[in-house]
Amino acid sequence: MNKHYDKIILVFVVIVTVALAASWVPGYLGLNEKFQLDQKSSGKALFGEASADGIQETIDHLQRDVKWVTPTLKDVPQKPLPLTRSIPIWVQNDKEIDLLDPDAPKIRPPLDNSWALKNGDSVGRNDLLSLDQDNDGYTTLEEFNGGKTDPSDPESHPAYATKLTLSEIKEDTYALIFRTGDNPDGEFGVREEATRYEADPPRVPPRRKSHFLKMNTDFGTHPGHEDRYKITAFEKRTQPGGAGGIPVPAHLLTIADKTSGKEFKLEYKKSKLETIYYAVIDFQLPGSEAKLGPFKVGESFELSAEPGVKYEIIELDGTLEKGVKLRKTGPSGASPQDITISAGEKNA
Repeated sequence: MNKHYDKIILVFVVIVTVALAASWVPGYLGLNEKFQLDQKSSGKALFGEASADGIQETIDHLQRDVKWVTPTLKDVPQKPLPLTRSIPIWVQNDKEIDLLDPDAPKIRPPLDNSWALKNGDSVGRNDLLSLDQDNDGYTTLEEFNGGKTDPSDPESHPAYATKLTLSEIKEDTYALIFRTGDNPDGEFGVREEATRYEADPPRVPPRRKSHFLKMNTDFGTHPGHEDRYKITAFEKRTQPGGAGGIPVPAHLLTIADKTSGKEFKLEYKKSKLETIYYAVIDFQLPGSEAKLGPFKVGESFELSAEPGVKYEIIELDGTLEKGVKLRKTGPSGASPQDITISAGEKNA
């Protein structure tokens, strides 16, 4: 049987060599003196026990702040960096930019460099601002402006209200005109005129309704104005203005508005005009686009992407520049939030 004596001898030589090296190398390198190693002090430890000063010296050596400098381009100042951590550097226009330095120039304004590095597909992409990395319908720029949400997570995105824009304001007019009557015991001729916006056709001719009313009679026939008014007083007056200085009627009717609880004056042959505005709103979330409205103050709507949440029109003054104010309510337990959107501008 082959005993492989040559291999046994080789293994023995290796073991002896390692043992000799373990005892000789520390002395040769001066480690015995540096760390005060004493092989004879303990039979259990190969290198003996290190002193407290030696241990502290080793710790200080490992923790020291070692500086190094990055390779640089020609005529570009060097930037010292700590060896214990990496610094992402971007070179733009022959200038090194530390992406973690808040005071450094922005690679893709208005994105913060550190936020873009953490969340963006690539800081230097030319289309980074318009990129929708997670296909949630929001671009990188919208995610940054909408609360710095995560552009790589489709469940993390700005509020759906940021996709609402005011596209158009329509209006209805309603008028009361004091046409005839100068006797408080007789009848007064009052006419209602209304122009109402409708989807098809876009506008209908004015609707008129004449009333011949005695004092303290309720009237009003158009939607939202039914039996809303009452004549409470009459004042017979004249004023100069006719041919040759002949006085002309300037009578006044006092009208009580039961909806507002207030009274107003209706002057002879002059109309009191009331305008009702309607907002048309676009929802611009890709895949769920919709044109909503028209809605007047007090009316509300929901978004298909956000069931259970209601948006109520609470303020609308008839100008695209001032926009429309919405009140967002729901789901249950959520606090109401007021949002203003303007023409062509998404809510931020």
